Amino acid sequence: MAITEFAGEFYCTLDSKNRVSIPSGIRKVFVPEAENTIVFTRGFEMENIYAYPLNEWQRLTKKLRTLNPLEKKTRDFIRLFVGVAHTATMDSQGRVMIPERILKMGKIEKDLLLIGSLTKFEIWNPDVYYNDYLKRDDHLNLTELAEQIEFRDMFFDNGE
Repeated sequence: MAITEFAGEFYCTLDSKNRVSIPSGIRKVFVPEAENTIVFTRGFEMENIYAYPLNEWQRLTKKLRTLNPLEKKTRDFIRLFVGVAHTATMDSQGRVMIPERILKMGKIEKDLLLIGSLTKFEIWNPDVYYNDYLKRDDHLNLTELAEQIEFRDMFFDNGE
């Protein structure tokens, strides 16, 4: 299976039909298995949108199926994350329509900021991202986050 790795920031604007032209920097990362299809859902930050290529969404939901459905927290998570998802296919010009209900989840009005996030890209209202999210979360210091995250297994040989 091909690996998708989204990176970078891209600015876009919705047209009058709530369509956005997906930048070539994002489109070129789509693998054939994604079938030019994007699954949009609520972001964990609750003020943005996550956008997964179809193949990555299917990989994620396969893992989510292993969670215990008898637990209320699992059902609630699936309902809030998967239950609101919307699937859309890009047209031949790389445009995709995002429904109003999804745009409202991300507080999107006209301008969009697309941020690559490895297996997905995030969609933000640029004002919310720069003026609210980044300023509100004083813990968003790259050095401090790097020190707090357990990267040991990624960068150091365990003698194996």
